[in-house]
Amino acid sequence: ILAAALVSLASQHAPTGDSATGARFRVLDGQAADSPFAGLLGKVLDCLPHDTQLGGWREVPAFLTEIAAEVERRQKTTDGDFPAIYLVVHGLHRLRDLRKADDDYGFSRRADDAPVPPAKQLETILKEGAAVGVHCLIWCDGLNNVHRTLDRQTLREFESRVLFQMSPNDSSTLIDSPAASKLGMNRALFHSEDQALPEKFRPYALPVDAWLAEVADALTAKRMMERAAMAP
Repeated sequence: ILAAALVSLASQHAPTGDSATGARFRVLDGQAADSPFAGLLGKVLDCLPHDTQLGGWREVPAFLTEIAAEVERRQKTTDGDFPAIYLVVHGLHRLRDLRKADDDYGFSRRADDAPVPPAKQLETILKEGAAVGVHCLIWCDGLNNVHRTLDRQTLREFESRVLFQMSPNDSSTLIDSPAASKLGMNRALFHSEDQALPEKFRPYALPVDAWLAEVADALTAKRMMERAAMAP
């Protein structure tokens, strides 16, 4: 789903990062090195002619600092023409730097000169980013691990959610319905705040190398056509 989302978003945006219609992609991949899907998102990014960066758990602080600073910069300017930035987190449960502190119940205070932890930066990005063109796509393996990083208030920032099979309680917590508990294998639910009922669908298969090569050719051709149209 994240691979398809990256390709879909890239096809809607110009690759130039200095354009209001352009886009940048920052992907934090938390999957294990021995995972059968290891390297997949890197292959997807390789076929995009956009400003892309791929990182793992070591790059969490750098990625979050960069994006949080950009959100703050955009909030302070009156210029509203910003290129979109997409932060994609694959495997939230494996990125420990993004977890809330054990003693953080929303009342803890940080010293003025102390660096902002990545968990707090992510919270700021989720709450303030969408208004200035910074968006997040996040996958986690279960609700318990979601709550280790996101409190209930922050979780409300996600207007669109995809659920696979889970317990009735977890499903009800996420979409106010136990519908996800009735899903079978290879089925998922898409929930959006602007629609009354969740939509059941069958996720696509993983993209193969041949298809990614076609995507790369198509996006490159589109880029050349756009440049030719802009030329005097």
